[in-house]
Amino acid sequence: MADKRNRNPLERLADELAESVFRLSDEEILGETTEAGADPKQEAERTRLVLQQALQSFESVNRRLSNLGHTINPTSWRSEGNEYHNRCLNCGSIVTFTAEEPRNLALYTRCPATIRGGYWRDRLSQRPIS
Repeated sequence: MADKRNRNPLERLADELAESVFRLSDEEILGETTEAGADPKQEAERTRLVLQQALQSFESVNRRLSNLGHTINPTSWRSEGNEYHNRCLNCGSIVTFTAEEPRNLALYTRCPATIRGGYWRDRLSQRPIS
């Protein structure tokens, strides 16, 4: 997760809303869902599918990068809205993807550092992506 101090107000609000839901009991969540006229089972299934899609996209991107020789620190992903950013530790390529659409040359090309047998040693690789 990105550093909370660097998040925009909408991201902080989303975090606060998620935290407020985590503090609710199951009975309170079911009561609010039913009170709003929604079917709790359908809402649970819809939420599960959204989370499953996001996880599958994330796993697919990591697998694709690994197969192409890129090395990504899985704890270095940074989010900006629905975009996620990271950097290859070998060649320094910036990787960007959304749940809907992987975008970036690194997702489609072999890591140049592994092709040459070397590693990218620029100090920029030590900086977090902002």
